Amino acid sequence: MGQSNEARGNGDGDGTSVAVGIIDNDAITLYALRVIISRMPGTRLAWETASGHDAFVRCVEDDDRPDVLLVDMGLADMPGPMLCRLIRSDSPHPPILAITSYPIELYAADAADAGAQGIIGKKDMRMLQQAVRRVADGGTMPSSDAPDVHFEDAVTAFQRIRRAPAEPAATLTWPEMETLNLSAQGLNLNEIARRLGVRPSTARSHARHARIKLNARTLGEALVKWNQAKHR
Repeated sequence: MGQSNEARGNGDGDGTSVAVGIIDNDAITLYALRVIISRMPGTRLAWETASGHDAFVRCVEDDDRPDVLLVDMGLADMPGPMLCRLIRSDSPHPPILAITSYPIELYAADAADAGAQGIIGKKDMRMLQQAVRRVADGGTMPSSDAPDVHFEDAVTAFQRIRRAPAEPAATLTWPEMETLNLSAQGLNLNEIARRLGVRPSTARSHARHARIKLNARTLGEALVKWNQAKHR
């Protein structure tokens, strides 16, 4: 689990500060964002994590939603847009601001489709304060680098995504995702079982269910489809 402040919600004593949650698997970026947010007037760090799974649990299962969520599009354990979609399909809260170190145009459309309220580049942190405030106030933060991409407010995105059928990769459970991630690293099912702390038969079930959900004939084909989903 990442760092967490004791105060929650929209106030740290004055009732106006914006609590920001961060999901980024790069330690240097996490450190930089932590420093920037701590120095931004009216903004504080709610929590930080490098795990998409952890962020989902905090926002959905533990009801530890910040006022604004910064989501890296290039997470290691799952695609950033998939995390956005999973959180947004559950609730219009929190507003989500996508961040990326890659060219904006590579992820803008995916972020918008997944229910984010805007996107900024990690090289343009000067825009962070404006972007956080804008989405916290219910607005959107489009990018001039992707002028044709339209971002919806959180409520509109929630209503749209809740009605839409889930993409195959988005139906995978966390153990199924982790089984694919570990398999992609070259681990066999017995090694994956030990890593996950489950029986080999359970790891095989995770792999089989993942293959079926991804409509893949083999585990190798499932890995290809999972890799494509992670880099869309």
